[in-house]
Amino acid sequence: MKPPTCRSDGRPADLRLLGGLTLAALLTAGSAFAQSADTPVTLQRPAEVLGLPGLSIDLTKPATQRYALVIGNGDYSYVPSLPNAVADARLIAGVLKRAGYVVQEYENLDRRGFEAALRRMIADTDKGSEIVIYYAGHGVQIGNSNRLIPVDAEIDTIYDLPFESVSLSSLLSIAGARSRSLVVILDSCRDNPFPDRDAIVGLDAIPQELRTGFAAQDSPVNSLIVFSTSPGAVALDGTGANSPFTEALNQAITAQPDAPMDEILRDVRRRVYVATGARQVPWESSSLVERVSFDSDPSVAGFHNAAAAIEGEATAGAAPEPLTISLPLDRKVEVGAALRNTAPGTLEDVVVTRPPSLGRLELRAGGQTRGLIPLTRFAEGVDDLIYANSRPELSALQMPNPLIRDEFEVTANGTAQTVQLTLTVDPCDFEAGDHLDPEGVGVARYPNEIEVAAALSACEAAVAREPTNGRFYYQLGRVYLALRDLDAAEASFDRARDFDHTRAWHALGMLEIARQQETAGAERLPAPETALALLAMGVDRGDPYAYHSLGLQLLEMSVDPSLKRQGFDLLSRSLEVGHTFSMNALGFYFLQENTDHYEPERGLRYIRESAERDDIYGYDNMGWIALNGAGGTTRDPGAALEWFRKASDGGHPRAPTSIGRMYFNGDVGGQPDFAEAVKWYDVGLSRGDAWGGANGAWVIANHQPAGYGSGQAAVRAAKAATLRNSEAVAAAEELLTTLPARELDAGAQALMLELGAEVTADGAFGPASEAALTDVAQRFGTQISSDPMERLKALARIYWTTNPFRVDLY
Repeated sequence: MKPPTCRSDGRPADLRLLGGLTLAALLTAGSAFAQSADTPVTLQRPAEVLGLPGLSIDLTKPATQRYALVIGNGDYSYVPSLPNAVADARLIAGVLKRAGYVVQEYENLDRRGFEAALRRMIADTDKGSEIVIYYAGHGVQIGNSNRLIPVDAEIDTIYDLPFESVSLSSLLSIAGARSRSLVVILDSCRDNPFPDRDAIVGLDAIPQELRTGFAAQDSPVNSLIVFSTSPGAVALDGTGANSPFTEALNQAITAQPDAPMDEILRDVRRRVYVATGARQVPWESSSLVERVSFDSDPSVAGFHNAAAAIEGEATAGAAPEPLTISLPLDRKVEVGAALRNTAPGTLEDVVVTRPPSLGRLELRAGGQTRGLIPLTRFAEGVDDLIYANSRPELSALQMPNPLIRDEFEVTANGTAQTVQLTLTVDPCDFEAGDHLDPEGVGVARYPNEIEVAAALSACEAAVAREPTNGRFYYQLGRVYLALRDLDAAEASFDRARDFDHTRAWHALGMLEIARQQETAGAERLPAPETALALLAMGVDRGDPYAYHSLGLQLLEMSVDPSLKRQGFDLLSRSLEVGHTFSMNALGFYFLQENTDHYEPERGLRYIRESAERDDIYGYDNMGWIALNGAGGTTRDPGAALEWFRKASDGGHPRAPTSIGRMYFNGDVGGQPDFAEAVKWYDVGLSRGDAWGGANGAWVIANHQPAGYGSGQAAVRAAKAATLRNSEAVAAAEELLTTLPARELDAGAQALMLELGAEVTADGAFGPASEAALTDVAQRFGTQISSDPMERLKALARIYWTTNPFRVDLY
């Protein structure tokens, strides 16, 4: 028995991944750009399933956004702390804020915090952004891989590193999918915090030594990676408040804010070399093809920092009543016009004195948005003031109401003023928003949490109201998928793709797999080539779900070792943002006994990490482990039942059958309970698990538990036999051949009752039953054989068309 695992223009070209494997051509394609004279006009990044995702960028247009992720990790729990790291991050964050970057600033991130920060970056960044990432903290190299170290990192076994560090390569790929240009600055090459430790980070079970410093890192096209010291060397902390490298970087930018990066870095190298007595030389890897600088862009009308100018400006006297603004929540909320309309008098001069606590303020300037810092004055651009969310993703089920409240302070016309902001979540976002959606608003539900009636009404209204909003079409498609209407779901996902919604590519790929899975039940099949091509397009656009789904197909279904490794790398990239599906998939992979990749301790670590994040598939896998003593653990039926119940309560499709099996085997209460077993088997069958039907039918036929009359075994066996889990189908069909004809007829009558016919399930299939059968056939537009076995199966197939299960849960 295998442990259960998780389920998980440009039109895509055909990818024959499992046949001719033409995907390899994409994996090795180089980057190119068209040039006019000495200046590139278009940057082309060919589709790469691994490495930097494919983009085509018009370099004659400005970047859509300036965005920076700044992390300072100094207060470590298990390794030596770094006295300057937080101060270094604060210094650079200030530099970037003054340059108009939207800055997400973090201090002392643990591993879960890193995951949240990367998810926030995916949600925050617009396609075609200038992205800067600055990290101060511990870092190590292992083989050719560089890893950033969270403050709670603790390396006890060779399998810990993937969960105790963050891959620099994955970080580059995640950021690169949204960027036009990417600058990564790393002040992190201190002494190795894990001396004499080995770890495994690749697919192959080969431990490698953790070493000091960083290895040389290739930079994707139009990117720059800056290291505080040369490869393999140690960066110095220095004796001042900041490290020599960060202090030099600040001085160089301050001295020449408009200088291109190559000039700034030349100045930084000189300053660091002198300050450290020739012991440290910063290093970089550059593939920039356009000018990148930290200038503040004075072209933004009426925009300047006013820290020195507003001292004592606010009018004395009692504070006025707060201004209240109510607006619909969106990715970018236009608060400026509402502020002007709400404020008394004419707004001629506004200074932001306190930012929002849950979001941030930005200023729209032409095709860009720019970050605002406290004490930022703007006079001409009040109407261009934007509120953007920066809080962690919210579960809709945990929100008492679909409202988000925040406030900020301004000085307007010399008067201090609190602005209270109430944002109403659109009903479609509240009922059907998706997790990790790059264009979502940060309110989400898992598929099993969607209340389809409310969601359908909300999202149909949303697309009617905003017919060019790709997010609403995508969420409507999710609702149709929950309703098992695959054609309607496809139409909605197509519209979402037409309006450039990133997640639509993954949705369309998974929809093709869902069509294949309509009657497959719990059995997983290789994905169609067209589905793989769609998933690859999602990878190119930086969708974590696409990382997972394509990675899973490559790892499990490919025979080429190089493609398996690439699948593992994609799953690992998905893991960096906390995607539990990938943890389950990798755990399952390493827990398969009698394979060359059986590594039980490694597999257990992945599954435990998923369960700790409250994933129902992690719960189910933990139940399987406890019930079977998998991976060398001690068998514990009590713990298994608890895990399976948690999974079933969350909507897991196979967990009920596992519970039924436990009751049948006497793992609960010490002796078999056949009636309780059938009850749980029925729940599993209703969710599409063919084993639920096959097992329930066998128990009824052989043990006759109370409450199950004539034809009940035949009904369940027929339902299971018309699914496509080959082993369960075979078991169900074998049972059907042992049942007498009267039982088959009673089963057919019972199914006709479920389909709305007026008939008695007594096993006497006479004229009344024949007439009812004719009526059923006419209502459903089909012909039904008079052969008892074929008649029973035909009715079961009709049953599944009227009672389809949630294919999106497999």
